[in-house]
Amino acid sequence: MKPRPVIALLLLCVVIIVTSCKKTIHYPATPLTDYFITLQVGKYVTYRLDSLNFYYYGQLDTVTSYLAKDSVEGSFTDGAGNTAWNVTRYMSDTTGQNWYTGESYTVTPSTQRIEMTEQNLRFIKLAFPMDQGFSWTGNTYLPYAPYKDFFDFSDDSHLSLGNWNYTYQSVNKAFTVGSFKLDSTLTVTQENDSINVPITDPNSFASRTYWSETYAKHIGLVYRHTEMWEYQPPTPDGTQAGYKIGFKMTMQMVDHN
Repeated sequence: MKPRPVIALLLLCVVIIVTSCKKTIHYPATPLTDYFITLQVGKYVTYRLDSLNFYYYGQLDTVTSYLAKDSVEGSFTDGAGNTAWNVTRYMSDTTGQNWYTGESYTVTPSTQRIEMTEQNLRFIKLAFPMDQGFSWTGNTYLPYAPYKDFFDFSDDSHLSLGNWNYTYQSVNKAFTVGSFKLDSTLTVTQENDSINVPITDPNSFASRTYWSETYAKHIGLVYRHTEMWEYQPPTPDGTQAGYKIGFKMTMQMVDHN
């Protein structure tokens, strides 16, 4: 008798084993790009930015308000063969009358994450799956002390930003910013930490680290609130008063197309 049934059974087992070893890749039902700036030439989002910076041992606290218009200018293929997009930020005072070219940044989308590179700093802004509570290390590519050229920070949360865990705090939620009522947004909290805040003991060190961004479907970033500051207490001999270094910033959408 020819062993055809045995051979057929062996072939079936091989097929089952090979099939079971294949890696299953899950793709998001809603693309991550739906919640980032629309990657199409000519698309833009305009923001109002209000910032408070603490400089020079508290001697030069500066409040600044201005407009920023992020405009998609074009695409290119990066060194890894991925399609990346150039976004130029145009700046103006709050009247919006005279605009000038500011900085530019790049956006590199994929099915699993969206990366943004700004001032040579690379961030993973959004990641799959877009589930409430999901976390990822969005600053994993950042160097140690990325803001050392601007502020003399000492708190580790301001130096080791690569340890921050980005977390989806809300997904597919309604959100209002200015006059815009948005049906579907997601909010990413990048960090939320504090020491001695509010400052109840002025003779002790204090620190605040907070970074949150809200993205709207088919628009992109619509709101950002950031606080990174430290309070250094006065010296025991009284030669230096207590002071803050760092910044606070609120960025909210005022227009888009």
